[in-house]
Amino acid sequence: MKIATSRFGEIEVDPEQIIRFKEGLLGFDTLKSFTLLPVDNSQIFTWMQSTEEPQVAFLLADPFVFFADYAVDLEPALCQALDISSREDLVIQSIVTVPKTGVKDMTANLVGPVVINVKNRTGKQVVISHSGYTTKHRLFKEIPPENDSLQRAGEA
Repeated sequence: MKIATSRFGEIEVDPEQIIRFKEGLLGFDTLKSFTLLPVDNSQIFTWMQSTEEPQVAFLLADPFVFFADYAVDLEPALCQALDISSREDLVIQSIVTVPKTGVKDMTANLVGPVVINVKNRTGKQVVISHSGYTTKHRLFKEIPPENDSLQRAGEA
């Protein structure tokens, strides 16, 4: 199936790879269908592109890479709703914001992680309350000058 995107142009998407969000995402509750697109040369970042709205794509990151003590306690009702039966079925990602100041100031939303069952391709954005987390945790304390290619990638 082909979908139009504002960021990547027209792309071919395998319908079997579409992730369904029954309730949408926070602030985007009418959008229920997304696909994951790799970020070139990155094992950490992924784009989550709406298949319904060309302008909507979220940059996702594996929060555990940046925050070793990050913890997400999934409620049994969520595990049941997403039919999560084992840890291998589960991927947890954070939505990342890249501000106009660039990659060095990127932040991750640790309060509202995106939980995906990779086995049945269902997902839900959850809200972690009473955790001390915020919606704007800085990913990088400081980017060394030799990593300016990372800076340029964020400006693209």
